[in-house]
Amino acid sequence: MRIRAENREFYRKLRQLSLPIAFQSLMLAMVATGDALMLDRVAQEEMTAVSLATQVQFVQNMFVMAITAAGSILGAQYWGKGDRKTLQDLFHLMIRFSMTLSLAFCLACELIPELLMRIFTHDGELIALGSAYLRIAGWSYLLTGLSQSYMAVMKVTDHVKPCAWISSAAVVINILLNAVFIFGLLGAPRMQARGAALATTVSRITELALCVGISAGKDYVRPEWRKIFRGSRQLTRDFGRQCLPLLGGSL
Repeated sequence: MRIRAENREFYRKLRQLSLPIAFQSLMLAMVATGDALMLDRVAQEEMTAVSLATQVQFVQNMFVMAITAAGSILGAQYWGKGDRKTLQDLFHLMIRFSMTLSLAFCLACELIPELLMRIFTHDGELIALGSAYLRIAGWSYLLTGLSQSYMAVMKVTDHVKPCAWISSAAVVINILLNAVFIFGLLGAPRMQARGAALATTVSRITELALCVGISAGKDYVRPEWRKIFRGSRQLTRDFGRQCLPLLGGSL
């Protein structure tokens, strides 16, 4: 009977952790989906261009998810041992890797968006529309790695529900702003594809602001920015052993 009670408690805890995580992943995917669905009501070319342009973010997300998954695997062990300091060092490591990656994607979107679009299409109109989208949305890609690192640590430290609420808030804001900027509602200019990019960027700014604000509360692990470039070689090696197979599988 004791074993059955322990099993019930285990599965109850598993549901409490897994359902918000699955919900957060769904919310992350819905941001790009919302852009394409709303643009379908504007013009087929706009929808197609944005659908192709968001493949750049899809590739970035594979890298970011590998980084945050590796951090979660190691972080859960350190949190279970009560080693808060090493977990914070791991948080710094995740930020360094994810921000370096995000900066590279942001610069590519700002400097060579046409070249990125040519990977997916040779149609001149789609390249022009997608490039205009990437030049604005690229700034949101810069923020994604940082916000996802915050949420990975929050999940490891038993703050799963706030992550789900943060992701949900970002999606709701994105959908509302999509309607405003794409169709030119409430006196805003009708920006179409560029409006979808602006809505995505604003929602990512909001998401990161919520992560930083909530993590400032009691019992949350948060980075010390003056120590952000300090790290342990052993911790970096352990992180690499977890991250590289995950990244290889994703790619």
